[in-house]
Amino acid sequence: MEGHLATPMSPATEPAAGRSATLTVGMAVYDDYDGAYFTALALRLFHPEVADRVDILVLDNNPHGPAGEALSRLSEKISHVRYLPIDYVSGTAVRDLIFREARTEWVLCIDCHVLLAPGSLERLLRYIDANAACPDLLQGPMLRDDLTGCATHMVPVWNGLFGVWEDDPRGQDPDSAPFEITMHGLGLFGCRKDAWPGFNSRMRGHGGEEGYLHKKFRAAGRRTLCLPFLRWTHRFDRPGGAPYPVLAQDRVRNYLIGWEETGMDTQDALDHFRESVDLALIDKWVEDYAAEKANPFSLFDDLVVALPGELEGGFSRLSERIRQLGIADRVRCVQAPRLAEMSHVARAQTHRLAIEQARQRGLENVLVIDHDTILPADTSQRLAAAREHLRSRPWAGCFIGGIEPRTPLPEQQPTSGWNSRNHAIAYHASAFDRLLAQLPTCAEREAWGRHHTSLEECLAKAFPKALVSLRHIGSVSPTTPAGHH
Repeated sequence: MEGHLATPMSPATEPAAGRSATLTVGMAVYDDYDGAYFTALALRLFHPEVADRVDILVLDNNPHGPAGEALSRLSEKISHVRYLPIDYVSGTAVRDLIFREARTEWVLCIDCHVLLAPGSLERLLRYIDANAACPDLLQGPMLRDDLTGCATHMVPVWNGLFGVWEDDPRGQDPDSAPFEITMHGLGLFGCRKDAWPGFNSRMRGHGGEEGYLHKKFRAAGRRTLCLPFLRWTHRFDRPGGAPYPVLAQDRVRNYLIGWEETGMDTQDALDHFRESVDLALIDKWVEDYAAEKANPFSLFDDLVVALPGELEGGFSRLSERIRQLGIADRVRCVQAPRLAEMSHVARAQTHRLAIEQARQRGLENVLVIDHDTILPADTSQRLAAAREHLRSRPWAGCFIGGIEPRTPLPEQQPTSGWNSRNHAIAYHASAFDRLLAQLPTCAEREAWGRHHTSLEECLAKAFPKALVSLRHIGSVSPTTPAGHH
């Protein structure tokens, strides 16, 4: 299971009021304070003419790491900077949240070690003012370190990664007209917020998004444009190495996910990696990915183990069952404030946190597994039988595992027969807003605890006709008595 624990979500620091920004320049940062500092300061130092129209969003992907505290103070030092700590999901696809969290119509996403040529932001704002409805992906030439040439695009061929830099003569002159390109590196890219197609939420780690994103835009009938004036430099050398793991397995998996989603040839990707990676490893990764897709738990976009209150016995047993179910690589942990004297409140807060994160990422659903959940041996079998039901019919919550109520849902009365500490509960996006209104924030926990005896009781009152139980979907007969391993 993924190792870090997520704490309750903190609001991003607010930009200065009284402005009407048009463009958010956002960067995802992982322990690269120097890169983020110089990039943010250069945006203000070299582009003062557009300061009132540009917000800077710093997404800290390791806020509890060595650079977290200093990064959080950038909003105090540099004007119009907003700091957003995100520790519950990581990797290059986390940049999806820059578009989701931006508060402007347009978003320009850059690496935290990219510098923009003077005048480029002002010309970009003029371009989007004149093309307000433009749905295209916008990119620009990457200047070489000696500033004597630039790479305007990539050609879609393999060379370690997918894409090789090339120059188009039209991009050498910043006053040239925009022109269409097939793909480019993602050190700098932008579009209207409402035109953003999103990264696949199942991608993890680093790599695999070049070419994939461009294909998604083309599939939607849009283009990728090179704007010759939108010139930028990129720091590639890292003498100290990357501060995060860069795993070939993650990269291959991301290519498989992205290529399948966009209809590209996965065999072409695998053939390339077989030239440089041990064949047995590639075959194992492909086998693991196939098993992940076939697993009934692939129905859920996020799998979360909730750790509310003081950690009690049972988690080691759950870990073994999670391994047996084949989902250990996908499961992550969250932990709400410790409230041992009101454990049902802490549990509700932890579920709220997982739902809030799922909504922030734009997921279709999330499965929350309490640390002492009882998952019977036939859970995968039952979930496989119920998968079509859950895909084709509306539901707010689905109870999985645990000790069953005395009567099937939704007839189950709110307070009769629930065991409140033995269920995993899946939540659907259609109910996220209502769920967040029902479940307690830190400020509401005491009042919520006085009015509700359990999470299940609260859900049964709020969603009497929209809750289902895995035990009452499908025709699979249990092979293990409910409530036992």
